[in-house]
Amino acid sequence: MDKEWRLLNLGEIPWLRSQSIYHALAIIQDRLQTPNTLIINWPNRPFVCLGLHQIVENSVELSYVKEQELPLVRRACGGGSVYLDQNQVFYQLICSQKEYPQHLSEFYEFFLQPVITTYQDFNIPAQYSPVNDIIAEGRKISGNGAVSFGNSRVLVGNFIFDFPAREMSQILKVPEEKFRDKIANTLEERMGSFNFFLSEIPSKQAVISKYVENFQNILNVKLIPDKLSDEEKKEIKKLDGQYIENQWLYYVEGEGDEILQQKIKSGTYFIFNEKKFVGGLFQIFAHFEDDHIVEIILSGDFSISPPFILSVLQERLKMLKVNEDIISDKFDEIFKEYQVDLPGITKKEIVDLILVTYNSLKK
Repeated sequence: MDKEWRLLNLGEIPWLRSQSIYHALAIIQDRLQTPNTLIINWPNRPFVCLGLHQIVENSVELSYVKEQELPLVRRACGGGSVYLDQNQVFYQLICSQKEYPQHLSEFYEFFLQPVITTYQDFNIPAQYSPVNDIIAEGRKISGNGAVSFGNSRVLVGNFIFDFPAREMSQILKVPEEKFRDKIANTLEERMGSFNFFLSEIPSKQAVISKYVENFQNILNVKLIPDKLSDEEKKEIKKLDGQYIENQWLYYVEGEGDEILQQKIKSGTYFIFNEKKFVGGLFQIFAHFEDDHIVEIILSGDFSISPPFILSVLQERLKMLKVNEDIISDKFDEIFKEYQVDLPGITKKEIVDLILVTYNSLKK
């Protein structure tokens, strides 16, 4: 084994910290060049976790979340809204970007190998499903996300011991209540877990031990048990505070859900559209005026690097004429300048979605 990584096998931790910890360690690694680290943990209670690029009101059934007194937080990586609880074990790795595959799709495939092998060791026929899923017999058994902070890159994912299909269906935003049972049934049909595939669920420690073994053997690293440093604890505490603020929860919308309601009332050319691509669901929320983009919000459940590049795109698309060449040139400029990586979704697909959305106003 030619590389050493830290192992933080933390067990059950506060629900908020299960999300702030990998963000904090990535920031510290970028700043202080700390060692590559694998974190393993699970939350001490159920909570709802929003993807980095999602609009709160469009993604989560807030009334249900409030009624059930479920905590709601936005995580620092992409993907969709999920219900997380103690029946999942999270693996969260933080590594130097330059040491491993640069493209996100290759990064996912490389680091998901130990997860796949671990499921297989428990007789579940797991396999990689591009861009960032693991499936078994057509059922998704692990969801994963990635994000970069400077020279540090993060991958987060989960081993699912039992999937809460009914709870998950309740927290998702639906256009009509009559669809909620259908969503629950679909989740039950398309999601898998240790409980679904096995007559006896293995213990968390058994799965963790096998995963640690596979991580070392497959990736050719040695995991050294360790503890959080004082600098890391300080950064985690700082992010804990940030994560509970509305400014963080509603950062995609800019000013919270009121901005959406104001535009709906005043914008003749206000429109929402979305499309599912290989890399995930991409949504646009735009205000057009006189053949120009007055304002646009880009959101969805995809992975993109750098993590906050959508804010740059939104700002630079403002007041552009709705013209394929003009918008395409702007995307080319930004993607080149920031070395944007958007696995499973092409620049042309986003541009086409903007144009189709605008042209639908004329029908």
